[in-house]
Amino acid sequence: MNRPTDKQIEEVLAGIATPEDAKTVAEWFATEEGSDYLETAMTRDSEQMRNDMAELYIDHEIPSTKILEQIKNNIRKKKLRRISLRIAAVLIPAIFIIGFYIQLNSRVDLFGTSEYEELVVAKGERIQIMFQDGTKAYINSDSKLRYPKKFALNSREVYLEGEAYFVVAKNKQRPFIVNLNGPAIHVLGTSFNVQDYPENKNIVICLDEGHVNLTLPSEKKYPVQPGERLVYNKENNQCTISRMDDMQRMSMWKQNIIVFKDTPLPEVIKVLNRWYDVDFKVEDNRALAYVYTLTSDNTVLEKVLTDLEKIAPVKFEYNEDKKEVIVKMKK
Repeated sequence: MNRPTDKQIEEVLAGIATPEDAKTVAEWFATEEGSDYLETAMTRDSEQMRNDMAELYIDHEIPSTKILEQIKNNIRKKKLRRISLRIAAVLIPAIFIIGFYIQLNSRVDLFGTSEYEELVVAKGERIQIMFQDGTKAYINSDSKLRYPKKFALNSREVYLEGEAYFVVAKNKQRPFIVNLNGPAIHVLGTSFNVQDYPENKNIVICLDEGHVNLTLPSEKKYPVQPGERLVYNKENNQCTISRMDDMQRMSMWKQNIIVFKDTPLPEVIKVLNRWYDVDFKVEDNRALAYVYTLTSDNTVLEKVLTDLEKIAPVKFEYNEDKKEVIVKMKK
């Protein structure tokens, strides 16, 4: 068959091609010439991603559900691991339908639902994932991200439990949707941080660039503008949006920087538990009344605890063998 034009190929790989062009290019990809072209292009793109972000790589596999327990047992609790990078195999749908021509005449079958992968990030870990469309996601400790093996033609949908920072590649024809536990965030081209841990009563969204909508199951929408922080209470369904002068501090975790600002000790304990996977035992409840403001790029737990001790009359005793921190008042 004749080779498609460069424009047709580029539009298919960008996810903006018509169904007719997608069919033509997919059929050509199934030929020897097309297969060689696709392999070369994917190898080049993958190597470019690796070269651009080589400093983010570490020599261990990305956690999955099956090996999560093993990671929890083996990971060093004393120091935080570096961010690792995974290039997700979320390709343009046509790439996945090579050889399956029986589905090519149906747009629904061709660009419909897909199986999902699940990425589990253990406590004490950070992971960066890059999708084939150029979208990047920094995933914080104790979080899960589900994403399809292929994005649909009309949208790009993922499911988040925990916290992540997204830098979404702009594509008006394929909006990016971050599904939470009920609500969803609808995005075009945007940089934002979202936190939705199951045990937290609030969903928190901080928008750096672009525009997002938090959409509830009732279809009620809350638009968020750059520089704004949205807090949605999952218990009473109340939503507040406010402007922040120091928005960047909300996502400094992706640079391995701990930031507390007027943070109550119970919340400090919750954050440190995720960062270092250590348990906290409070022996004196008076300590829970104190709040902390601290910015630290030191990833050694003992140093962070020492810095916290300088702020309030609370003592933190770390038992590395038991992976436990005793919290009590100073004498």
